[in-house]
Amino acid sequence: MSSDADKPLPMAGLRVLDIASLYAAPLAATVLADFGAEVIKIEPPGGDGFRKTAMWPVVARNKKSITLDLRQQEGCRIFKELIEKSDVLIENYPTAVLKTRGIAYEDLTARNPGLVMVSVSCFGQTGPYAPRPGSGTIGEAFGGLPHMVGPADGPPMLPSFPLGDAIGALNIVVGTMMALYWRDAGLGPRNGSDEPRRGQHIDASLYEPVLFALSQVMSRWQPGQSPKRSGSRLLTSLIRNVYPTADHDYVVISVSTERHVVDLLNLAGGDRSDADAAVARWIENLPLAVVLATLSAARIPVAPVNDIDALLDDPHIQARESIVRVHDAELGALALVAPCPRLSRTPGTIRSIGPVLGGHNDEIYRELLGIDAERLHRLGSQKII
Repeated sequence: MSSDADKPLPMAGLRVLDIASLYAAPLAATVLADFGAEVIKIEPPGGDGFRKTAMWPVVARNKKSITLDLRQQEGCRIFKELIEKSDVLIENYPTAVLKTRGIAYEDLTARNPGLVMVSVSCFGQTGPYAPRPGSGTIGEAFGGLPHMVGPADGPPMLPSFPLGDAIGALNIVVGTMMALYWRDAGLGPRNGSDEPRRGQHIDASLYEPVLFALSQVMSRWQPGQSPKRSGSRLLTSLIRNVYPTADHDYVVISVSTERHVVDLLNLAGGDRSDADAAVARWIENLPLAVVLATLSAARIPVAPVNDIDALLDDPHIQARESIVRVHDAELGALALVAPCPRLSRTPGTIRSIGPVLGGHNDEIYRELLGIDAERLHRLGSQKII
């Protein structure tokens, strides 16, 4: 965890409200927090459901925490006060719930026209499936990912980690930055010289980033001929697979140029007619270290199939500090992925593992909103905060 509090951060000065639950939407807010945004995580008085799990540092690091019950009218009134002083809202509530509580997009932008509101859902805000519940995993299935994953002669498979949520989170960050640039660079329309910059509503589904990931597959589609899974092979590459080594490890090779193909087949002693099989026969008689050294010396793309322990021990990972090891009093030993990408002048940092529940109530309610002690006491006794 970084101790250099003086590093410049590119998103400093941006205030983000995070009222989302689960993974994709809070993860997007984490990325903004890693790069310096003031992200205020608004939790119900009982706390976020991930608080007691190892996921908490992933969805809460570098954030502030306040408690606020958005099921109560007074809670929603306070929330609107916060909206007036914020740049971005990230949420994944059902649209009908937001409308019932008077905190839908139209309600909030009436208070703050510059607000960028990100609504995260599985199927998006429009279309016949919009009301359906879902997650990144459901988005993976609907977007066609499992159809392309697994052995050619086996059933479709889901990845064994929430890939849809992760790529969905990155998509949310990209959309948020685009909307902020449009607003703050003066590109958006203004009705008069004194009109504030206009924000916008971002409709972030979790299945459409999956479609984007499958763009290469889409390019091979012909009517009535949907591309099918092919194991670890990539039909546009002659040699691309996972190969077992003599010492029971695995290595991945993916060649994409003619020079790579020729040089690899010269090493493996095969020809194009059975290139993959020839490479497999060559590798199965060699230990992993020899395969890596030989192919790296020949400048042929290769990598071991690492588990987390191997990654933590890898000298490249250690040199770049790609994974940060920390210890939490409640959660124990943790391995956190460092912020990426790496900015040369304003790199992201992990400054805190996660806030205590309501740890910033006083700062936000007293200092930002000017709520006095008597009202704070009343709100607390009513369990609104």
